[in-house]
Amino acid sequence: VRRQLADCRAEAERRGWRVAGEYVDDDLSASSYGRRGRPEYRRLLADIGAGVVDAVICWHIDRLHRQPIELEEFVKVCTTAGVSDVVTLHGDFNLGSGDGLLVARLLAAVAANESDAKSRRSRRKMEELAQQGRPHGGGPRPFGFQADRVSHDPAEAEVIRQLAARVLAGESVSSVCRWLQESGIATVTGAVWRPPSLRDMLLSPRIWGMRQHRGQVAGPGVWEPIIDAA
Repeated sequence: VRRQLADCRAEAERRGWRVAGEYVDDDLSASSYGRRGRPEYRRLLADIGAGVVDAVICWHIDRLHRQPIELEEFVKVCTTAGVSDVVTLHGDFNLGSGDGLLVARLLAAVAANESDAKSRRSRRKMEELAQQGRPHGGGPRPFGFQADRVSHDPAEAEVIRQLAARVLAGESVSSVCRWLQESGIATVTGAVWRPPSLRDMLLSPRIWGMRQHRGQVAGPGVWEPIIDAA
């Protein structure tokens, strides 16, 4: 993103344009429309509508949009505000002309297809990892395991065994949760244990050595179980 910003600033200087604002959604994909959203992109739309900016420079058109529906919203806002100049480091688009809009729509369709293809490859990779019993590397490490998600954390693994034994003996999840809090044993993110998170951990197939994928047990994991299947 830093390199893209530098290139865009240089382009504004070359054209003699004053930069009215910079809008950076770092680590947020242009394909996140309708999910996490992009707050800086939404701010850009608001500023276009308010007349704060009269042209847009972006490194590539797919930095703005990867969904055709989002392009159409952008075009509507620009048309209402009288903004037609969209400049990229790979070509200019006049959204006020039929040909310029056609090219932008074609590129948005191509970007959407590329995003879908990436998602398909990612899903296939996740399925392959699950079939091989290998761990998924995203998010915090699971309680009871070290950072490699395969080796046990000896202290946490012993805690899991104690928790499982106590719950199987009839003690409530709320009761053992209070014990964890009183003992100063936190989650891997340092949070206080709550009954829902503790229940999820105790019911996770991972702790008895199984790999889970999309809510289903896919098969044995490559790690040793912390508690036995029984």
